[in-house]
Amino acid sequence: MNNNKLIWPIAVVISSLILGGSLLFIQINKQNSIEKQKQLDVEQEEAKLIQEKEADEAEAEQSQKEYVANRKNDCLDIYKTEDEKWNNIQGWRYDETDDRCYIRYKNPKPKSDAECDEDYPVDGDLRFLFLRDNMLCKDGEFENSF
Repeated sequence: MNNNKLIWPIAVVISSLILGGSLLFIQINKQNSIEKQKQLDVEQEEAKLIQEKEADEAEAEQSQKEYVANRKNDCLDIYKTEDEKWNNIQGWRYDETDDRCYIRYKNPKPKSDAECDEDYPVDGDLRFLFLRDNMLCKDGEFENSF
């Protein structure tokens, strides 16, 4: 009979441990699920921000391309206008770096190579500044920028 008296308390303790362990396991799973969902939300937000940034960059790049195309058309119009006014027009170019239009003219009084080297020195530290002008001068041409 002594054994029957102990069975009920032992059964209650074991049942309580099983029930408590199950509730703890459920809470741990629930917490892990919440953390996973938060991590997914963060990753989705980061992906969205990256997509928005890429879209903004693509839009800015497209806008820049359109600007350059418009400036090239403007430069061509300047060239055509100058060509109607002058008979010594040689060509045109648009420099994206400087955002300038350059019209090239034939010099009616070309300089000698020595004069070109004197006016536009190509030796020394600043040669890169004058190299194009020196070459144009030696070809009997010059540029104006617009």
